[in-house]
Amino acid sequence: MVGNLGIIQVTTWLLLVLLFPAIHANREIGNRDEVVDCSDFYSETRPTTNGSGLLRGNLTSSADVKQIGSDKNRIPSSNEDLVERSITSAAGTRYPYEENLTIRPLPNSHLLTSFSFHMKSQKFVPRQSSNDYNDYSHYTVFPKAFKPMLDRTSTRQLSLRFTRGYWDSESWGRLPHDGFRSGGSGVELWATIESRSKDDAFKQWKTLANSLSGIFCASINFIDNSRTTFPVNSFQPNDLESDGLPIFDHSKQLYLIRAALANEPICTENLTPFIKLLPTKGKSGISTLLDGHRVFDSLWHSLSIDINTRCNNSTDTCHYYAEVLIDTVINVPSVLARNERPIPKPVPSEQLRCDLSKPFDAFRCFPLPEQTEVQYSISQIFGKHIVGSNLISDEPSRVCVEVTDRWNAFVDVNGVFYATSDNCFDLRHSINQDIHLEATDSRSVAHLEEAPVYVSRSLTGYGQDRGGLRTVFNNPSLEPITLVYFESLPWFMRVYLSTMKLDIDDSGDQELTLQQVIKSMHYTPASDRSRPTHLEYTVIVPPKTSFSISYQFDKSLLLYAEYPPDANHGFEVESAVVTVLSPTKYQTRTATLLLLLSTPDFSMPYNVIILTSTIMGLIFGTMFNLVLKRLVTVKEADILQSRNKSKLKVFKERILTKLIDLRG
Repeated sequence: MVGNLGIIQVTTWLLLVLLFPAIHANREIGNRDEVVDCSDFYSETRPTTNGSGLLRGNLTSSADVKQIGSDKNRIPSSNEDLVERSITSAAGTRYPYEENLTIRPLPNSHLLTSFSFHMKSQKFVPRQSSNDYNDYSHYTVFPKAFKPMLDRTSTRQLSLRFTRGYWDSESWGRLPHDGFRSGGSGVELWATIESRSKDDAFKQWKTLANSLSGIFCASINFIDNSRTTFPVNSFQPNDLESDGLPIFDHSKQLYLIRAALANEPICTENLTPFIKLLPTKGKSGISTLLDGHRVFDSLWHSLSIDINTRCNNSTDTCHYYAEVLIDTVINVPSVLARNERPIPKPVPSEQLRCDLSKPFDAFRCFPLPEQTEVQYSISQIFGKHIVGSNLISDEPSRVCVEVTDRWNAFVDVNGVFYATSDNCFDLRHSINQDIHLEATDSRSVAHLEEAPVYVSRSLTGYGQDRGGLRTVFNNPSLEPITLVYFESLPWFMRVYLSTMKLDIDDSGDQELTLQQVIKSMHYTPASDRSRPTHLEYTVIVPPKTSFSISYQFDKSLLLYAEYPPDANHGFEVESAVVTVLSPTKYQTRTATLLLLLSTPDFSMPYNVIILTSTIMGLIFGTMFNLVLKRLVTVKEADILQSRNKSKLKVFKERILTKLIDLRG
């Protein structure tokens, strides 16, 4: 009986395996007319060559569709066409997902690339489990790892930043997204949590930090109460929520909590989880460009994720909205040179570009500036092509290039270059594509909006017991700037606000006082090993004015177990956050600081252990010899030795006698 059942099961599986390809093929053939071919999105204009010798065509809108090349009912030539066919034919199912790439050349041969991904969750009813109304939780494009975590911790808004490098505001202008989507050097996290009390909110905060640590393979779990603050004026919810953040339980209230890990290393282990959160998983669309070696080889890069809760009061349902942004600044000549010479080698003499107006010989050469006539493609920068569109969204993957008339931007499709009037390209099919850039003068870049304020911070003083902190504010505009300055200092920096003073630049108003500059202040003193110093104050910077605010602090002594393994390297102090309120909205951060504390000689315990062990060994050996051993003369030693030998001889004779008796 068992054997018959096994034969029936094997036969059933064989039939399924044989019939499934035929059924699938029939379904594909029936829906073949719905295939979106790349020829449907490009005009039938015969490509012509421009001044650079590149093929150039005219890209038309989707309303003016013409067919070129082959028949629309052609047989797919690749697996990508089959995938696109099956997705497109599934009753026109599309998901709330958008992805865009913005490319912007910067001065001095730098290139800014901004990736943006927007996702929306399925609707849910607050305070109601899916089991209560005979429904189930369905995940489409919204990351499955986030919703249970947000529900368990009652998080209404979440912002996470991974940032490394230095943004040169004086050369590159404003930060991308006006600075609201980038953080200070390291990892920065803040969230709005619904809870009954501050203590309960902190417990939920710890759960949230531990969960994010596992998702992004980062050290976020090291966030504790000594690094956590509750901002008052900074990090307020964005204006996207006109009615504010929702409260699911009106007996509770919202708590804004924030923490940062200064100079936390950021690497591929952090980028890979970002890509896995996307519905395309880096297999199609613009996310295929994201390669850890290229992203982290940039001068400045920022990885951010923001999740907001939005509710519809008329239907009593809510959604989660997620925004993932990845911004990088790349030095183009360095990347292209590394592509040509992966192993650094001296440039051959015939390739040297020397300034002939200056003396040069076989040993000296003053190099010329970088060439202003450039030509490169995005595949050369990131080492990959764009694998078509995302295939699942209502809107195709979109690439926009922000350049001047000295630049030309093209999309490369099957070796043919196409251009548009606005330099924006909609990727609507699943074949490999590329973006090509060329310029007759790379120094001509799109207008860079100047940062409204420049803020820098530095340590002052010397010695291992005390120091100072100095922050410089510079307003280059003709309007007064109102900003909120947020600073979180570790507990071992004992700040003295009584020493705060104002120093004005020679070109500024010398009658300006500290009370006129600082309009309001929130200060929470530090508590040893349990709370950092929390300082927030509103500052008004007059037009064309530069001044500095400084104060003194003492350095506390730490327990030896509180020092990191590289104690002599120093302790990282996280960036200060500057939020401009008027006349424009902008946010920037200062550089992190490296604070040196009194560090003990960690080799001394080793020396003490070695010395103590040696002395104990000498004392023990001497005492052991004195107690258990006695001193005798050489003659007595010989007599004792002969006696021992005679006793041994007698013992052997007795043994032999016994053995003889046993044999007999």
